[in-house]
Amino acid sequence: MNNKKKDEMDKSQLQSHNPWWLRQELIQEDTKITEFEGQKFKWLPKVYFDFPLQKDAILTLRGPRQVGKTTFLKLLIRRLLLEENVPRETIFFYPCDRVRDYNQLFAIFNEYLNFVTPRLKNHIYIFLDEISFVKEWQRAIKDLADKGSLKNVTLLLTGSNILDIKFSSERLPGRRGEIFQPDITMLPLDFSEFLSLVNPELKRMNYREVFTLHFAELQKFFEDYLLTGGFLRNINYFYDEGFIPSFLYEMLISWIEGDLHKVGKSEETALRISGRLFQHLGTPFSYYKLARESGVISHLTTRDYLEILSKMFVLFEVPYLSVDEKRTDVKKNHKAYFYDPFILQTFLAKDEDFLDDAYNYLRRTFLKQDLRPKIAEMLVGAALKRNYPQLYYGMTASREIDFVVRSREKYSFFEVKYQRKVSAEDFPAREKISKDNRAMLISRDVLIEEGNTIIVPLEIFLGYREKFELRR
Repeated sequence: MNNKKKDEMDKSQLQSHNPWWLRQELIQEDTKITEFEGQKFKWLPKVYFDFPLQKDAILTLRGPRQVGKTTFLKLLIRRLLLEENVPRETIFFYPCDRVRDYNQLFAIFNEYLNFVTPRLKNHIYIFLDEISFVKEWQRAIKDLADKGSLKNVTLLLTGSNILDIKFSSERLPGRRGEIFQPDITMLPLDFSEFLSLVNPELKRMNYREVFTLHFAELQKFFEDYLLTGGFLRNINYFYDEGFIPSFLYEMLISWIEGDLHKVGKSEETALRISGRLFQHLGTPFSYYKLARESGVISHLTTRDYLEILSKMFVLFEVPYLSVDEKRTDVKKNHKAYFYDPFILQTFLAKDEDFLDDAYNYLRRTFLKQDLRPKIAEMLVGAALKRNYPQLYYGMTASREIDFVVRSREKYSFFEVKYQRKVSAEDFPAREKISKDNRAMLISRDVLIEEGNTIIVPLEIFLGYREKFELRR
C-alpha cells in the first residue's frame, strides 16, 4: 500500500469520530447534541464556561457514567467550532472504550498529530473520552509530553474513575501546564442545582421568604428530587412522562456491574455490601462487622469493595475525628453514604428484585417519612463532601456529631435532627464548640438564625447551600 493511500485510510478512521472536519455544522447532527437539545431541562456545568482556551494543559474530567461527560465534551466542541471559530481539524475527539493499552493510544495520538501539525499551526484541542480503562494510559501521555508533542495542545481526558484517573494523572508531574486545578469532577446535580434547573424563580428568592411563603412548594420539589436524583435524563423523563422508566435504573446498575466485572470484582458481593450499608446509613461501622453481616470472607475484601465503589462515585466514606483532640484515627469506625438518592434507590430496587417496576416500588417505600432522617443525613453529607474534602464525623468523650468540616484550620459542626421540635440545646457537645467555630443544626421545619448555632430546615439548607457555605 503506498503512503498516499495509507494516509487517506488513517484520516478516514479518525474522521469517523470527527465528522466536523468535513463541515463544522455537522456537530449539530451529533446524537449527544440532538438528545441534549430535545430535552426540556438543559444543564451546563460551570467548567463549560471556564474551560481554558489557548492554554497548554492536560486536564481530567472525572465522574460516574450517565452523568453526561460525553455530552459535555460534544457541547464544548460545538462551542469551539461555532462560537470560538476554532479551525475544525484542530479539534480531535476519540472514544477510548476499545483502546487496548498505552501503545495503541500512543499510535492514535501520533496518527492525528502527524495528520494535523504539518498543515496547521493553530492551537490544538484533543478530547479523549473514557480513558480510565486504557492500561497505563499515562505512559502514552508522558512520552508525548516528553518529546514535545503536546506543546500548543489542550488535552482533556474523561473517565468514570474506577481505575482512578486522578491518581494516574498525578504521575505526570511538571507536564500538566499552568492550570491551577487541572482535575475536574462532574457529579449528578445536587438539590441546589436541581432547583436552579426546574424552578429558577424559586431559587432566586431569598431563602427566608421561601421558608415563610413557599416552603410547601420547595418541599414538593424536594420530593421530586428524591425520586429523580441529579441525573439529567431522569429529571426530563420525570417531568415529561410523570414517572421514571425502568430502563434507567437497569442502565445504572448495568454500568456499575460492568465496571466491577472489568476489575475482577463480583457484582453479587458488591450488592450484599451495599445492602448492609443502607442499614448502617448514619451509623459508624467497622470493616469486620460489615464483612460478617454481608457474608464476605475478609474485612480486607470489604474495604477493597468500598474503595472501588468510592472511586466510581457511588458512595463516599466519612472518617472519625476526635473533637477534643482535633485528631483523626483511620483505625476507628467509618461512616459511608451514597452520593445521590437515585444511586441508592437503584441498589435498593436491585436488592429487593424490583428493577422491572422500580419507580412504583420506590415511590411506595423510599418516600416514607420513617426513612427520611437517614436520607436527610446522607444528603447533607453529600452536599458537604462536594465542597469540603476534609469531612469527618466527630466524637467527644460521650457524644457523636454527624459531620465536622475542617477548612483553613477552623472547624464547623453539622448535626441533622429531622424532627419537628428542635432547639440549639439539641446540638451535642455545644460546650466543646468555641466562638471561632460554627455549628449548624439541620431541622425538619425550624429556622432560627441566632447566636453561634444556626437551625435550618433540610430543604432550605440543601436548596440554598451557597448561602451557608463556609469560608475556605
